[in-house]
Amino acid sequence: MFVPQTGITLWLFILGALVVGGGVFFVLTLVPTRFRKPLIAAVTFLAGLFFALEFFLPVATEGETKGQNFLTPFLKPVSAWTTILQGFALGIGVYSLVSVHLRNIARKREGRGFSVVLLAAIVAMAVPAIWKEYNPDPRLKGFYEIIYDGAFNSLNATMYSVVAFYIVSAAYRAFRIRSREATLILISAFLIMLGQVTIGQAITNGIPNEGFARNFRIENIANWILTRVNSPAVLAIEFGVGIGALATSLRIWLSLERGSYFDEEL
Repeated sequence: MFVPQTGITLWLFILGALVVGGGVFFVLTLVPTRFRKPLIAAVTFLAGLFFALEFFLPVATEGETKGQNFLTPFLKPVSAWTTILQGFALGIGVYSLVSVHLRNIARKREGRGFSVVLLAAIVAMAVPAIWKEYNPDPRLKGFYEIIYDGAFNSLNATMYSVVAFYIVSAAYRAFRIRSREATLILISAFLIMLGQVTIGQAITNGIPNEGFARNFRIENIANWILTRVNSPAVLAIEFGVGIGALATSLRIWLSLERGSYFDEEL
């Protein structure tokens, strides 16, 4: 795909892409209601069929096309559509978010102050982030770093630091000793938390960190629980979730899925 890199040509290319994309969306809105669901099902099926065939079809074992089949050269252009659709989805999401909060401000609803802060934060983060990509001025880059690294990351770390206390409180209420399983979970969580902080590690700091005795240091106990007990369980859960996601994706691909969204008329 040809994408110009410099000057006014780039902006004309972007403008043309937006016009074409907007035109496509406008045409899609003109599709009669009864044809929208079959159209979505057909496009979804054809897109999934391309990637499935490209993956499963035999590939050449020699020559210039070694490791490829006749669909492989089209893989990158077709995959680029995923990025394009994500861009449009992001744009629609931002538009929806901004429109909702602008209505909150215009109608003077309760909590409109938060809407003002949100919109101001979007502008303060988005404008420098986009502008610095096309303007090499180091002052602009420094301004963005101040906003992102100095403000956003610091506020993010502060929020998670505060949330950590609520997590501990919630864990205590959730893991209240009522059964053997709850007792085991509570003890494991307590050992892992102690193993992650300096004050907890200091409890067993007198035990030598070598030989068989090292197994009784609190940080080694926490690490054993995480790597030998927790990790296999998490992998098993992720494997099951992956199988479920694959089955659901296959049902959506074949337009077999049913539910509140799929059953209603679009």
